[in-house]
Amino acid sequence: MSSSQSNGIATLLKAEKEAQEIVSEARKYRQDKLKQAKKDASTEIAQYKAQKDAELKQNSKQNEGGLDALEAEAETSIQQQLNDIDQVTKDKKQQVADLLIKAVMNPVGGMHVNAA
Repeated sequence: MSSSQSNGIATLLKAEKEAQEIVSEARKYRQDKLKQAKKDASTEIAQYKAQKDAELKQNSKQNEGGLDALEAEAETSIQQQLNDIDQVTKDKKQQVADLLIKAVMNPVGGMHVNAA
């Protein structure tokens, strides 16, 4: 019985050792897969970042030229409005002066509506 017991124990030890090897291999496989996934993710992130940086640079270049055109258009519009104001001032200058002289020379008597 002693030899069958030692055979049984040896078989159990052998099975335990095989189980430990299988678990060890599974852990190693899992770690390798995790490392590979991290490496793939970092590569993909770097590619995505490079792509977005390129898009940003391209958009900046496109908008840069548009900004100069918008500034020039705004400057032209403002200058035109200033010219229009100057022209109206020249056209109405004499009329305003005449109205002021008339108001000073011909005062209207009575109490102002806001004075009551």
